[in-house]
Amino acid sequence: MSEAGTGQNADPADVFRRQRDLILMASGDGIYGINCQGISTFVNPAAARMSGYTVEEMVGRDLHKLVHHSRPDGSHFPGTECPIHEATRDGKVHRIYDDVFWRKDGTSFPVEYVSTPIWDGGKIAGAVVSFRDITERKRAEQDLRDSEQRYRAMFDGSNAAGFLIDAETCYVLDENKRTCALFGYDEVQLRRLRAEDLFIGAPGEIPAFWDKVQREGAAETETSYAITATGERIPVRLSASRIRYADRTGLLVLATDLRVRREMEARTRALQSELHHVSRVSAMGEMASAMAHELNQPLSAVMNYLGAARRLSKTEFEGESRTVQMVEKAMSQAARAGEIIRSLRTFLDKGESETEFASPYDVIHDTLPLIEPAVSAAGLSLSCELDPDVPHTLLQRVNIQQVLLNLIRNAAEAMSEHGGGAINVACWSSQEQIWVEVADQGPGLSDTQQARLFQPFNTSKSDGMGVGLSICHSIISDHDGAITAENRPDGGAVFRFSLPVITPGDKA
Repeated sequence: MSEAGTGQNADPADVFRRQRDLILMASGDGIYGINCQGISTFVNPAAARMSGYTVEEMVGRDLHKLVHHSRPDGSHFPGTECPIHEATRDGKVHRIYDDVFWRKDGTSFPVEYVSTPIWDGGKIAGAVVSFRDITERKRAEQDLRDSEQRYRAMFDGSNAAGFLIDAETCYVLDENKRTCALFGYDEVQLRRLRAEDLFIGAPGEIPAFWDKVQREGAAETETSYAITATGERIPVRLSASRIRYADRTGLLVLATDLRVRREMEARTRALQSELHHVSRVSAMGEMASAMAHELNQPLSAVMNYLGAARRLSKTEFEGESRTVQMVEKAMSQAARAGEIIRSLRTFLDKGESETEFASPYDVIHDTLPLIEPAVSAAGLSLSCELDPDVPHTLLQRVNIQQVLLNLIRNAAEAMSEHGGGAINVACWSSQEQIWVEVADQGPGLSDTQQARLFQPFNTSKSDGMGVGLSICHSIISDHDGAITAENRPDGGAVFRFSLPVITPGDKA
C-alpha cells in the first residue's frame, strides 16, 4: 500500500473507497451493484466465484440475463418481474429468501438475497444486491423434513397410543393417530387435556407413576386404565420416558391396549379350567364304568330272586295276587335299571367313537334313559315324536349321544326357572336328510346369543364354560351335517340338527 493511500495527508474519499473495496473483496456473500438499467457497476469476487464467472465477465453486463434469467423450474423469468430490479423502480428494499441463480455452466443454486436501492442526490441511481448460497441450509431443512417425516411415520405407525407431554404442565403436546382412536378425542381436544385426565389406577398409582418418570427417567405399569371420551376404562400397559427437546423437558408416553391380551389370557384360563374339568369327568367316567360293572351283578341277583319270588307267589297264592303284581313291577324296574346301566357303560367305555351304520332312532332311544332322571329331578318331562322308520346312516354313536345330552341338558337348564314344562325330542327324515330336534319352553334366545351361539367360550351361564354348543357344532360338522337354533313362535327355543342319509353302498 502506498504512502499516498495510508498517510495522514491521504484524501478521506480515497480512504473510504479503499476500505469499501477491501470489505467487498473480503465478504463471503456475493455482492454486486447495478444501475437503473440493470447493468452491473461492480461485482465482488464471492459473487463471481459462486456464479462461475470472472469478475471481468460480469462487470458491465445485464446480470439478470446472466444469472437470474430463469425460475427454479427452468421457465423464463422476465426482468420486469425481478425483485432485484424492482428496487430501482420503487426505492424499497426487497428481501427474497428462496430463489435461484444460474451459473455459467447452466446449473442453478438456491439463494436468498437483498436488493437495496442506491440514492444519489435524492434520486435512485441503482441498487446493491447481496446474495448468499443457501444450498447447505436447504439440505439441512430437507434433512429436517425427512427426519420429521420418519418420526411421524414411526409415531403414527405404532400399535401403541403414543403422545408427548410437557413435563412441567403435564399437558399433551403431540399425539399419534392411535391415541385419537383409543381415547376417542380429536387432536384439538387432546391438547386441552393433562396426563392425569387420561389414565386411572389404584389410589395414588398414577401420580406416583409420573413422579417416578420425572425422578428416574422412565417407568412402566400394566395395572392402569385409559379413560376414553365416553368414560370407558380400557386396560393398558403404560410406559413413559423423560426426554429433552428444544431446551425443554417432555415425557414420551406409550399406552398399549391390553384388551385382546386380557381376553386371550381369560380364554387360556377358561380352557385350562375346562381341561381340568374334562380330566375330572374322565376320572368320574372310569369310576362310573366300574360301578356299572359292579352293579350288574347285584341287579342280576335281584332279578333272579324276584323271579323266584314270583314263581313261589303264584304257587302259594294260586293266581295273580297283588303280591305277584308288586313283584313283577319290581322286576320291571330292576330291568329298567339294568338297561340304564348298560347304556351308561356303552357311553362311557368308548373313548373314540367308532363309525357305524345305525338308525338315529335307536341312538335317541338309547340316550333318553341317561338324561331322563336329571330332567325329572328338575320338575320337567320329556315328550317324544320319533319316527322308527328313519333310515340308517353313517354316524359315530357316542358322539351323537353327546350332542343329544348337551341339547337336552341345556333345554332343562333354560326351563329350570319357569316352574315345569316339557322338552320335546323329535326325529324325522326326508329323502336326503335325517332331522333331530330338541325344543324347550324356556325364555328363548336373545339376538346377542343367536349371533355367537356356536362360538367357543360363549355362554350366558354364570358357571358355564361356553364349550358345549361349540362341541355339538363340531361333531355335527364332522358328520357333514348342520345344526341351527331359533326361537319358537309360542315361546322357547328349538335346536335342530341334520344328518345326511347314507347307505352302506355310499361308504365306498
